[in-house]
Amino acid sequence: MSYSIVGEQIVKFRKEKGLTQRQLGEAIGVTGSAVSQWESGGTPDISLLPVLSDVLGVTVDALFGRCEARREDMEETVRKYIASLPEEMRLERTVSLMRETALYGCLDKVASIVDFGSVQGSSGETVLLAEDGFITAILSEGQSFLSAAWGGEGGLADMLASGGEAARLFELLSSPNALKMLIALYSAQPRHRTAGVLCKLAGVEPGEAEGILRKFTELKLAEALTLETEDGDAVAYAVNVNGAVPPLLAAARLACVETEGLRIISDKRARGKGEK
Repeated sequence: MSYSIVGEQIVKFRKEKGLTQRQLGEAIGVTGSAVSQWESGGTPDISLLPVLSDVLGVTVDALFGRCEARREDMEETVRKYIASLPEEMRLERTVSLMRETALYGCLDKVASIVDFGSVQGSSGETVLLAEDGFITAILSEGQSFLSAAWGGEGGLADMLASGGEAARLFELLSSPNALKMLIALYSAQPRHRTAGVLCKLAGVEPGEAEGILRKFTELKLAEALTLETEDGDAVAYAVNVNGAVPPLLAAARLACVETEGLRIISDKRARGKGEK
């Protein structure tokens, strides 16, 4: 089999992964010029074929044009694919993959009216609601967003906010200055700061800032540390690293604006008793 086919396959798979010749070369330990030579009909060293196939996320057979369909361990394939990407590309590609998951989860509802090939990678919003969870994926040049959850026996209903803690959180965030303080905490580099420093950072009066920070501490949004100084005890605050808060703030922003691009929303929950 001609090695020119290998070059053609490298070009194909490299572009599918969104890699430049330089990025592919760095990932496998060669120069971008070497990759260019392969793609122009040169011959990769046979010892590089395994690592080259791993980085491109394909089999060695696929590099020779033998792309017969095979059953793959998709979790392992996705793991290797994401790990092989340059670090600065991983978040964007993860969001893109999840959007594709949501997109094809909606397929049975919209296949007759949407050309899915024309919307892959394009900007837009995909929402998939099911009895046991949800996926929301928004892809755009300005901001891409991903939120996904899968529930246990209680399903979607158990995931939704209820009870006193949720009510206290939303009541607190209804104050514009509380929201400013929370954004200041999450936007700044993580470190302990006094209430005086944080009130200047957020543009909030000191007395009000201290009250808000105490409530943040009660709700576990921030943690307080008492420091002993020559002038007496001082309290410093730091954000309590909580992975749920940034998605909450980002979703609030996106919920109030119209998403540009194609919007696909599929609600797979039963409409009535016994309905499937």
